[in-house]
Amino acid sequence: MKKKHLLLVGLLLLLLIAGGSFYYQYWHQQQQEKTAVKQVARAYTKAFSRQDFKQMVRYVDHKQLTGGDYRYTSKQVVARNVAVFGRIGANQLNVKNLTVRRQKPKQYQMTFDLHLQTMIGPLNVKHYQAAIQLVKHKWRVVWTPTLLFPHMNGTDTVQLQWQQGKRGKIVDRHGKALAVDGQLTQAGMIPDQLGQGHTRTERLTAISQQFDVDLATLKQSLQQNWVTKTSFVPIKKVKQQPKLTGVTYRAVSARTYPSGAASAQLIGYVGPVTAADLKKHPQLQSNGTIGKTGLERYYDAQLQGRDGGTITINNDDNVVRTLLKRKKSNGKTIKLTLDRTKQEKAYRQLAGQKGAIVVMDPRNGQLLTLAGAPSYDPNQFVAGISQKAYQKYAQDKAQPFLSRFTQRYAPGSTFKMITAGIALDNGTITPATTRRISGLKWQQDRSWGDYQVTRVKDAATENMTQALVNSDNIWFAQTALKMGSQAYLNGLQPFFKPKLKLPLTMQPAQISNNGKLDRQILLADTAYGQGQLLLSPIQQATFYSSVMNQGNMQLPTLIAGQAAKRQAVLKQASADQVKQALVQVVADAQGTGHALQIAGHNIAAKTGTAELKLQQDTTGKQNGFLMAADADQNRYLMVALLEDNGSDAVIKATKPLVESFY
Repeated sequence: MKKKHLLLVGLLLLLLIAGGSFYYQYWHQQQQEKTAVKQVARAYTKAFSRQDFKQMVRYVDHKQLTGGDYRYTSKQVVARNVAVFGRIGANQLNVKNLTVRRQKPKQYQMTFDLHLQTMIGPLNVKHYQAAIQLVKHKWRVVWTPTLLFPHMNGTDTVQLQWQQGKRGKIVDRHGKALAVDGQLTQAGMIPDQLGQGHTRTERLTAISQQFDVDLATLKQSLQQNWVTKTSFVPIKKVKQQPKLTGVTYRAVSARTYPSGAASAQLIGYVGPVTAADLKKHPQLQSNGTIGKTGLERYYDAQLQGRDGGTITINNDDNVVRTLLKRKKSNGKTIKLTLDRTKQEKAYRQLAGQKGAIVVMDPRNGQLLTLAGAPSYDPNQFVAGISQKAYQKYAQDKAQPFLSRFTQRYAPGSTFKMITAGIALDNGTITPATTRRISGLKWQQDRSWGDYQVTRVKDAATENMTQALVNSDNIWFAQTALKMGSQAYLNGLQPFFKPKLKLPLTMQPAQISNNGKLDRQILLADTAYGQGQLLLSPIQQATFYSSVMNQGNMQLPTLIAGQAAKRQAVLKQASADQVKQALVQVVADAQGTGHALQIAGHNIAAKTGTAELKLQQDTTGKQNGFLMAADADQNRYLMVALLEDNGSDAVIKATKPLVESFY
């Protein structure tokens, strides 16, 4: 009995071992099989998501492309996918939730969801299904029209009804357009008119040369998935329509800039959406536009319109299923405080010189002009600027892309009004304070070495008004030294502390490199607007508004209806006394701003010339400045700059603009 029992136990153990081995082999085989199926599913969906439909059909069973209402070849499957997804502007296809499940021997079921962007917005499609079968020792997808979109059959089509959301306008204070959607002419290729072989190459070469577009770019455009023989394949926007075989033209909506170069540096321009743009802003469409520079870029999110429409599955004229429905919306209109007429006038007065003109309403901070020169034509960029034209701009030493109204400069003698106001505030001077100065050069003591402060007019005695009328550097240097660096800094800080809330890229105003005035020469130079002092023309206008506003500095604004703050920086009496002195800068026949005089009007002004010499008593570059303001009704305050010029040239250039304010 014992032996029989042991024999039975051994037999059972052998059976268990054999069964376990068989089960393990079966399980291992199933795992290998499932892994192979998953690899095919991943390869198919990866090619599908890339819209590489030629690669995709390699994983399809070519002998199972026939159904009740369709009979396809592999090439027709590719063409069907291209037509369906090209028609809706599909991009950024992303397959999600991919699974494979065994249904029966030699057959699995693949399921997945799809997220994609279309011409009218994002679309989520759920429950794609397809069988994967073993065909001649290879796993292959059984393709049906439901792999285009679920529920599609062989006779269904996908239709797009598209409504374009318009980009918002940028307008001036009176509603005049500064950036608006208009119409341009688009040149495009018709593939079946280009011919084949050598003829095609010749025609493409002629197109490349005519429109200054790389031949490789043209060929790449023709190879896009959506392109058919009769498609209109865009080349670029053009102003003329030369006759070329294979080329036709159509009117298209395009951004236009009525003010052209006069406002280009402020408004900027739009351009085609790039791959980098899509990565940052997935809601954009690959065939859309985006603000590239200026206010077009800053306010792009508000300006962008949203396209609308419907994407449907249709059978003949009947809608079988609606895949996506989206209401279009137009972008917001951005209304500026700018006055387009004054802006264009200011630009013309610069006459191609290197400079800027900023005009502000000092009563509320509204910026009326922000003109810079030289400039560029933004309409060229929208139309598709040639490489040659772009290089001409880029290599221009005058830097037409530079917004000089936001660039920082040493303000020169215009800053003396601020020094005067601070000195009056803290009692360093009174309006009657008179200084006796001999000669055109001065230094405090021998510790200054060879350095001396210089002036233009040799006036033996001067009070504050006379010092401003004569623009005497020595008078103000002595005032700052008497005041002391700490008292001067205490007076300057309220001007420099506020942050300007403008949609512009601009570095903060600077007193000095380290924010201190810890050397006597630096203190003296700062008093008359040099040293390491740096202000943009916009910042200068902001600072100088305090003199016109009874000591209240008015911060600027560029957006209509947007209030800007005021801040008390000087005592009212001090500001008024400086203002009266600035009126004399124009009214006095000996004043540096006398050439600005207009009969019947009181103008407060201060000229300035900032020298950029590396060494005293040598010839060097200089920048000319002018601050001019309405001393009667306070309706305008202008700060103008001309590089490589003196203040006399600035007065000559801007007087017609000042006259237009009356």
